[in-house]
Amino acid sequence: MTKEEIARLEQFQEKLLLLRVKHRRAVERNKELESALAMRNAEYQALEQRFAELVQNYNNLKQAKVISLSDAEIGATRERLTKLVREIDQCIESLTK
Repeated sequence: MTKEEIARLEQFQEKLLLLRVKHRRAVERNKELESALAMRNAEYQALEQRFAELVQNYNNLKQAKVISLSDAEIGATRERLTKLVREIDQCIESLTK
């Protein structure tokens, strides 16, 4: 082999070694990124589950509010019903006369 061929072979070996090092680093970085992505996905799933629970709790509270009326609301509703019953009674009396 000539000196030129030997020099080219050494350059090739150096570049190959550098390429191997870069490949190992890229593989390690890929593993790190995959691990970070798995953690983010787990966090996302937990947050999504928590969000669903909060939505369900909110809907339950809305339904509970509709069901549980305060004393003032109950009194006002009774008054409106009583007024409607009186109006209906008056209409019935007018129709019977």
